[in-house]
Amino acid sequence: MYRGMSIRIALAATLMAPFIATPQALPTLSLTPSALSFTYVIGTTALPAAQTVTVKRSGSGTALDFTTTITPVSPWLIVTPPTGKTGTAFNVRVNPTSLTAGTYLASIDVDATGSAGAVSATVVLIIKNPPPAMSATPASLAFSWQTDSSTSPTAQTITVSTDGEPLSFGVATTGGTWLAATPAVGVALAGSPVTITVTVDTTGLLPGTNTGKITITSTNASNKTISIGVTLTVNPGTAILTSVWPNAAPLGAADTTITIRGSHLFKASIVKANTTDLTATWISTGVLLAIVPKAMLNAQGTLNITILNSPQPASNQLPFTITAPGPQIQTIVNAASFAVASAKPVVSPGEIISIFGSGLGPTTAITATPSNNAFPTTLGAPAATVEFEVNNAWVAAPLIFIQANQINCQAPFTIPIGTDLNMRVTYNAITSTSFKYDGVAAEPGLFTVDSSGRGQAAALNYVAPSFSLNSANNAVAKGGVLILYLTGGGAINPLPTPEGALSGTNPLPVLVNTPSVTIGGDAASVISATAVPGALGGLTQLNVTVPASLKAAKDHTVVVSIAGRATPATATVAVK
Repeated sequence: MYRGMSIRIALAATLMAPFIATPQALPTLSLTPSALSFTYVIGTTALPAAQTVTVKRSGSGTALDFTTTITPVSPWLIVTPPTGKTGTAFNVRVNPTSLTAGTYLASIDVDATGSAGAVSATVVLIIKNPPPAMSATPASLAFSWQTDSSTSPTAQTITVSTDGEPLSFGVATTGGTWLAATPAVGVALAGSPVTITVTVDTTGLLPGTNTGKITITSTNASNKTISIGVTLTVNPGTAILTSVWPNAAPLGAADTTITIRGSHLFKASIVKANTTDLTATWISTGVLLAIVPKAMLNAQGTLNITILNSPQPASNQLPFTITAPGPQIQTIVNAASFAVASAKPVVSPGEIISIFGSGLGPTTAITATPSNNAFPTTLGAPAATVEFEVNNAWVAAPLIFIQANQINCQAPFTIPIGTDLNMRVTYNAITSTSFKYDGVAAEPGLFTVDSSGRGQAAALNYVAPSFSLNSANNAVAKGGVLILYLTGGGAINPLPTPEGALSGTNPLPVLVNTPSVTIGGDAASVISATAVPGALGGLTQLNVTVPASLKAAKDHTVVVSIAGRATPATATVAVK
C-alpha cells in the first residue's frame, strides 16, 4: 500500500512543476567613490569643497529608494539629500569649525529597501594648524676690525623661532668667503629657538666695507625666507715700515723711485718724506712704490719716510739720505737667489753678485761684451769699476752690467774667507766709501726662470741626446737626469786666468767643494758639478739624478748645500 502511495505523490509533483516560481537574488548596492578625504587648515575662511557620492544598484530593475546614516554621530559631517533613489548622487560636506587639529573618521552607511544589504563610504577629515611664522633676530649684523688687531672679530648670533608648529630651515651665506654661519640646518620648536653662530674671516681683507647676506629658508613656514644683512668694516691699522730701497740718492739726482716694505700698507696710505706727500703706487699690503722728486734731492741731508693710514697715527720713520755726488753702496746679494742677509752681506769666491745702491753708474744700463775671451773689469764712459780688497791690494771684479742703482759682477776668486772685508765702487772718477762684507767658502743660489730666485728653477731635463726646459708641462721623470744652474759655489779648479775669463773645456773647471742636493726633501745623486763652457767661472752646472722615491708634483723644492751653506728653499722643479 505504501509503495502505491509514493508513486502517486511523485506523479503529482511532476505534473505541478511548471506552475511553481524559482526564488530571485536581491540587487546589491555600490558607492562611487567609496572613500572621501577632506583637509582643512585652522583659520582658513573657505570650507573644503563638497564632494559627491553616486549610489548604484546591480542589475536593470526599478530604482530603489535609499537612505543614509552617519556612523558614529559626527556633527561636522553633512550629507544632502539624506535619501534618494539609486542611480543618483548625494553631496558630502564638512564643517570643521571649532574642531582642533587632528584626524577625524566617520562612515556614511547607505541602505535601500529590497536590496541585499547596506554599503558604506569612509570619510577622513584632516585638520591642520596654520603654518608657523618664522622669525629671526636681530634683523642685521655689523662687524668691525682693524688690520693690526691680533684677534678676529667676536662671533655674533642669530635666533630663529617659530610661533606654532615646528619648522625646519636651512641657512646660506652670500657676499664673500669671509662670511660663515653655523649650523647650516636646524629645527625650531615652540619655546625652543635655534641659535645660529655667525663668524667672519678677515684674512686678506683690505680696508673698506664688505657686505654679505644670511638667508634662512623654511619650506613649511608661512614666510618662506628671511634675509639678514651683514656688514664687515675693515679699518687700516698703523703702518709699520721695515725697509726703504734704495735708502739713498746722490745730490742732484733725478726723480728716484723707492720701494717701501712693511705691513699695513694700503691703496689709501699716504707716503710722506718729512711733511711732503709723495706719489705712491700700491703693490701689496707689504710693498709700496713711491717717487722722491728731484726737487727734494738738491741738498744733502736726510728725509724721513713715513706712512699715514688715517685716522691712525703715522708709522715709524726710516731715513732716506741725500749723499754727496758719487756711488753709494746699499747692499750685496747673490744674483741668482736675491736672498738678503739678515745682517752683513756675505760673498763667496767667484760668486756672481748684484750690488744695489745709488750713483753706481749711468741712468741707462750698459751691458758688458766679453773681449779676448773675458769680461771687462771697467765698463762705460765715464767708467765704472768694482774692487775687492785682497791682501791689502784692490782687485777689480769682472763686470756684467752697470746702471745707476745696480751693478752685476763676479767677485774675484781670490777674495779671502773672513769677516769685515772691504769692497768699493768707482764711477765717474768718484770712489764710494768702503763697504763691509764677510767672505765665506760658498753662498749658493739657484737661478730661476723669472730671475727672482723664486718659483720654477732654470733647469733642463736631459734625455740623451736632447735637452728640454723643465716646467709644470714638461716635468722630469723620477730617476731621470736634471740640470741645475747656480752661482756662489765657491772655488773651482782650475781657476780662470785672468779673472773674468770664460770657462773652457780643456780641462773643464770643477767645484772644489762637494755639493749635496735634495729635491722634495729626498736626496738626489750629484753626477757632476762643473763650470759652464763659454760662461763666467762663477756659473756652475749641476747634473743630478732625480730621486725615484718622489711623488709626482709640479713644485718640488730644490735645495743645494755647499760647504755648510744652503740655497734658500724657494726654487722648485716639476717631477712626473
